[in-house]
Amino acid sequence: MGLIVPVYVFVIDVILLLAIGYAFVFMLRRMNKYDPDLNTMVKYSVIFLGLAELGRIFDLVDDFCCTNIATKAEVVLYFVSIVGVVYTVVYYIKLVENKYIPSPPKGVKKSPLGAHVVFSKNRFLDVIELLKNADFPVLAVTRSPSMYQGFENVSTVWVTQVEGGIKPTALHVLHDVILRFVRDRPGSVVLIDCVEYLLLYNDFRTVFKFLANLKDHVVLQSGSGLVIFIDDSVLSEQEKALLLKEFEPL
Repeated sequence: MGLIVPVYVFVIDVILLLAIGYAFVFMLRRMNKYDPDLNTMVKYSVIFLGLAELGRIFDLVDDFCCTNIATKAEVVLYFVSIVGVVYTVVYYIKLVENKYIPSPPKGVKKSPLGAHVVFSKNRFLDVIELLKNADFPVLAVTRSPSMYQGFENVSTVWVTQVEGGIKPTALHVLHDVILRFVRDRPGSVVLIDCVEYLLLYNDFRTVFKFLANLKDHVVLQSGSGLVIFIDDSVLSEQEKALLLKEFEPL
């Protein structure tokens, strides 16, 4: 059985087969490695790239033997995969917009607090003072969940290296947990009292970008409040100045 198409057409078909196959394997190896929204995009990519790769296989078969079955299958697979890839690209762009281009809330109940930083050594007393008259939902991101026991309006997220909490290096996971909380509870407040601990496992630049991005989503987009507690003795003057550009002192 020989080629029934010019050699250059066959070479192009092989290159496309390899290129799509590479993209398919690339996305397949990233399945279930990200947050749920991004994982959905990866799954769509795997499905539609897999169909496109199958279409390339039928195309190669068609190069050697022009069969109606191969041609019809090729057309169907191309159609579905192209529509699917277009949908996946649109889904991804919307995902990026929702995550990284916040828009001011419309008609959303606003928190009594905006974005604040507390340079505190007496962490426990300052937190209790803030919470004792609070009548809004609070999410405390903390190293010490027991500190918030007795407050019915407070939920906690334990930041830890052990099982049962969120690792300090998994800032993307922490980001998504916080956003789900404020989206479900408009007008709530997020307290982060473990910034020093995050700085033990991440450099300041990474933690600052995490906090600034979180502020945009929590305060500007969701209308909730964000208060971070940190002992300023662990910061340089430049780092403290950067925080004060994003957060009002409280």
